[in-house]
Amino acid sequence: MKALGIIVNIFLPGIGTMIVGKVGEGLLQLIFVGVAWLLSITVVGVVIGGPLGFIVWIWALISTITYQEQIIYPAQS
Repeated sequence: MKALGIIVNIFLPGIGTMIVGKVGEGLLQLIFVGVAWLLSITVVGVVIGGPLGFIVWIWALISTITYQEQIIYPAQS
């Protein structure tokens, strides 16, 4: 799942993060990417939207790459 999340995050930041199980963080990344795309529509907004989109893209990749699956061990009795 981690490899799939990384590949999806390359094209759709936030979705890959949700695939690996970080749903809240993935939704936040998706919202920020949407805002960056909306800002990039205008010439003035590109100054803010471009860097914001790039930062969120890097954040999404890093959060997926550093994801550690949590292994739950059965209780020892």
